[in-house]
Amino acid sequence: MMEKMRYLLSLFIYALKRDSKISINTLFRYVYIYSASCDYLDNSEEKENEIIIDKNIGIADYSTLFEALQRLNESEMVTMIDSANIIGTDKIYNFVESLVNQERVKNDLNRITYFVGVISNYSEDVILSIFYNEPNVVEAANRNESVVNLKNNKFYELLTEFEKVANEECGKNLDRYDVFTTWLDYVFEKYVEGKVKNE
Repeated sequence: MMEKMRYLLSLFIYALKRDSKISINTLFRYVYIYSASCDYLDNSEEKENEIIIDKNIGIADYSTLFEALQRLNESEMVTMIDSANIIGTDKIYNFVESLVNQERVKNDLNRITYFVGVISNYSEDVILSIFYNEPNVVEAANRNESVVNLKNNKFYELLTEFEKVANEECGKNLDRYDVFTTWLDYVFEKYVEGKVKNE
C-alpha cells in the first residue's frame, strides 16, 4: 500500500505544473477522488481498502498518503515549503521520466495527466466541496466514521446509475469521463448555488 501511494503521489506531482507550489491537502484530495473513481473510469478490479479522513480538512495527516509524502521528502523528491505546501524537485521529474518507457507507467501517467487536466480546472474550494460530496465520504460522515471503505464503492454505483439513465432515458451515449465530469459540474453548480444563497 505504501509503495502504491508513493507511486501515485509521484505521478500526480509530475502531472501538476512544474515549479509551482502544490497544496498538500488538495494533492491528497486529488489522489482520493482519483482512487474512488478509478474502478469506474478504468474498469479496474484493483480497489483500495480503507482511507482515513478527518472531518475538518479531508484526508487525515496520519494517513498512508502523508507517510508516503514524508518518504518522498526524505528522498529529496519534494521540498516542503511549509506545513501546507510542497514543490516537486528535479529528482521526482527525472524519476518519473526514467519509468515512463514502461507500458504500465505510461498508461497510468496518461490517465492521471488527463484526470488532473479535468479536475484542476476547479478551485481548491470546489475540490473540497467535491471531496465532501463524494458518496463514500458522505456515507462515512453520516455514520460518524473516520474511515472511508472503498470495497463497496458507492461512487462507482452512483456513476454507473447516472450513465445508465443518460444512455437509456435521455438517448445519450456518454463515455465514462463525460459521466465523471458531468458529476463534477453538478457538484460545482451546487457549490456556487450554495455560495449565492449564503451571501
